[in-house]
Amino acid sequence: MAPSLASLRASNTELVGKLPGKPVAVFVGGTSGIGQGMAETFAENEAAAKDIISQFPKVPASEQGQWSYEFVKCDATLMKEVKKASQEILSRHPKVNFLVMSQGFFSMSGRDETEEGLDKKLAVHYYSRWKFTEQLLPGLKAAKDQGEEARVISVFSTGYGGKIDVDDLGLKKKYSLNNAALSAATYNDYLVESFAERNPDITFAHAFPGGVQTNIMASAQSRWIRALNPLMNTMPLSSP
Repeated sequence: MAPSLASLRASNTELVGKLPGKPVAVFVGGTSGIGQGMAETFAENEAAAKDIISQFPKVPASEQGQWSYEFVKCDATLMKEVKKASQEILSRHPKVNFLVMSQGFFSMSGRDETEEGLDKKLAVHYYSRWKFTEQLLPGLKAAKDQGEEARVISVFSTGYGGKIDVDDLGLKKKYSLNNAALSAATYNDYLVESFAERNPDITFAHAFPGGVQTNIMASAQSRWIRALNPLMNTMPLSSP
């Protein structure tokens, strides 16, 4: 039986009460659709992020300097950009309490390689998540060493993965949208399992919350798919 909304809220309230005075949380993908859309319309995504941040609760005058919101640019299709963004985050915040990754990439086309030789869809849905976790691990360990919470969650499709072909891990031989989706889900399972085994004091989780309203289709290459985005967000949402 799924937990009730009231119990979830109570659990969240209890967690907040245990947080340190100034926790650091990193959210990857908070501008809705990134990936190719981010690479092509970087300025628009930055504006979207700033618009979201502008709607956050304002910092009270009595708490100025104690907490803040920041936006860090990153093209999640490129691992060198993930590394650069991670280093920038750690230079500002040596400890990281929470890493939440929900970056998405919408495409109906075939394999589309980056300059680094990775398919863009897999790069965003898996490789960038592994890279962010690996790069920000020192910050997570620093938080734990201070007796604080240290948690990582990858929001994707836990439980909906497929069998992995170890001779075609990058899907260069047998790429399809279905294979990419199934493989990325399983890769994320392995991501959290692997990091958890090596870092037992830090919590790692892979979650699938079901359908959500998102602007991800607005970054699609096809103008017809982009046109469907507002319609999709008016449809009732349900989990499988």
